Amino acid sequence: MFNFLYRDIDFAHKLNGHTLPSDDFKKHMHDFYELIFFVRGEVDYMIESKAKKLVPNDILLIPAGSLHYGVADQHHEYERYVLKFPINIIPESLAKELHEFSGFSGNYSFLDRYFKELDTIVDNYKPEHAYILLVNQLIRVLIDMQNNNQKEDEGIQHNRVVAQVINYINDNIKKNITLNDICDALHFSRAHISNEFSKVMRVTVMTYIRYKKIIAAHQKILQGNVKVNEVAYEYGFQEYSTFYRNYIKIIGKPPYDRNNSKKRYKNPIVSLN
Repeated sequence: MFNFLYRDIDFAHKLNGHTLPSDDFKKHMHDFYELIFFVRGEVDYMIESKAKKLVPNDILLIPAGSLHYGVADQHHEYERYVLKFPINIIPESLAKELHEFSGFSGNYSFLDRYFKELDTIVDNYKPEHAYILLVNQLIRVLIDMQNNNQKEDEGIQHNRVVAQVINYINDNIKKNITLNDICDALHFSRAHISNEFSKVMRVTVMTYIRYKKIIAAHQKILQGNVKVNEVAYEYGFQEYSTFYRNYIKIIGKPPYDRNNSKKRYKNPIVSLN
């Protein structure tokens, strides 16, 4: 088991035993993509409104800004490969297709060889060379996933109310969304939406919206050539002080303007526990 971290690639072969000390089991978001290849264990995983009991050779592709967490049986070891990467290292033509096979996919046993090759790369190459090979291997994995894209696994459980709420939030992320707006659009009561959302997502609707907005704004700021106050307004914050306070709370550091600063923060893992 190992962890390779170089530049903006984080690749690990993980094995958790009875104590399970891992970010996998905290509900969280981050502003990078995460690819998980499940090897063995007894694990239930949730990505946004979808949940699934994992089986060997399952692939999880978790988009940036998606709330997710795992629940593992501590009597079984939990083994998986985890590859974290920013979207900008992927060819643009492939990046546009990522949303089509994000979430859960099963029966990808043929990808096992790719991840075993990644083990070999990390063991036998200097970091700067391993980085290039890892990126190339990642692209091969994603292309093969795209070419073998299958219908959604029957083992995936949906909560349709929560899915509709999340879709509405994603479609209107730059607006000043209220719970009443969602209720009016979806024709559900406040109590029904609040109860269903909290039960599945383990956070309130408004907390989820606030975190999604800040993560999206953080990504926009990191792209550069933007003013922080303009980004705040773009994502529905009428008062910059409100944006700043939430940004500090969620990201852990103040926002900055890349036009005036060379400082760059590492991509955060935002825990909602």
